[in-house]
Amino acid sequence: MPEPRPAGSPPPLLDGLTVGHFGHFDPSYSRNRIMAKALRRAGAEVVELSDGRRWASRTPGLVAGAARHHLDLLLVGFPGHADVAAAKASGLVKGAPVVFDAFVSLWETAEDRAQGALQGRRGRIEDRWSCRFADRVLLDTATHADFFATALGVPRRKLRTVWVGADDEVLQPRPRGDAPGFRVLFVGSYIPLHGVDTIVRAAHVLERAGEQVEVVLVGDGQTYGSVRTLASRLGVTNLRFEPRIPGDRLAGTIAGSDVCLGIFGDSPKAGRVIPNKVFDALAMGRAVVTRDSAGAREALTHGVTAWLCPPADPEALAAAIAALKADDEARTRIAHDGHLLFRSRFSIDALSATVAGIVRELVPAQS
Repeated sequence: MPEPRPAGSPPPLLDGLTVGHFGHFDPSYSRNRIMAKALRRAGAEVVELSDGRRWASRTPGLVAGAARHHLDLLLVGFPGHADVAAAKASGLVKGAPVVFDAFVSLWETAEDRAQGALQGRRGRIEDRWSCRFADRVLLDTATHADFFATALGVPRRKLRTVWVGADDEVLQPRPRGDAPGFRVLFVGSYIPLHGVDTIVRAAHVLERAGEQVEVVLVGDGQTYGSVRTLASRLGVTNLRFEPRIPGDRLAGTIAGSDVCLGIFGDSPKAGRVIPNKVFDALAMGRAVVTRDSAGAREALTHGVTAWLCPPADPEALAAAIAALKADDEARTRIAHDGHLLFRSRFSIDALSATVAGIVRELVPAQS
């Protein structure tokens, strides 16, 4: 069912349409949850066709599930490269176009995570074939879409941008609370593009400079072990490592911080994306520090809605944190203006209008 729209929301654009959310995606993952919510906010009914089993086991059930519904459009959720062909086959039977929420390139991800040349070649083939079967391909930034066009040969007519955004029904501004000290927060899965080693080195720079700052690193993942080793070798004492947290604790964790950190890796992929954590912090009205890049500058303005600093540069990151700590007025203004930007461009309502426009390109309204 379409979800109830808050007072003041834009009028529904997709009333009467049914969208099949198709693939082996995790419905609780933020990108998939937000896409489904944006569609429902626009008036569409979203039928969840999700099966997490291996390809050979899930595909017949997904196709059969699609056949049981009248579907106006199929949205392949993330990750879904392997499911686009099945969605296309289902769409051909139903007469429904297919939108592929690619979100990332498997080829680029393999290279960014150093998964080896074989995995990279396989990812590039999957990228190209999945995009070939789709009627529209969604990415998170225009810079990322340009990469799909130039490096993978995806026709630009297929490419559309939908910001990552955040669920503003859950993540809303809250008071800082009474916890003492100045707290800087990173929440993530420690993939290489996050550049968590840069955060550790920046904490070390701040500590040597006598800055009273606590840096909290929440999560775990690929580089967690090497990051802990680096922190131990440097003897950093102003760091606190905390385990991964469930989604229902994220808002409270962000609310306890003064500054939230984005990503600081220097890979090409890190320069094309704006991660969940940046939008989450904007949604909650916290000042954000993240790497300067073409992707980031599509959405953020340095010193106005965020603080942008060079990638893989601990001294620059430390200086940014120290500057925001020293200037309460500037930090409050950046947090406020960043939140206003979020409400206008990255909220569920804003994403709903974007997604509805893409759907209506493929399924025109009946006169």
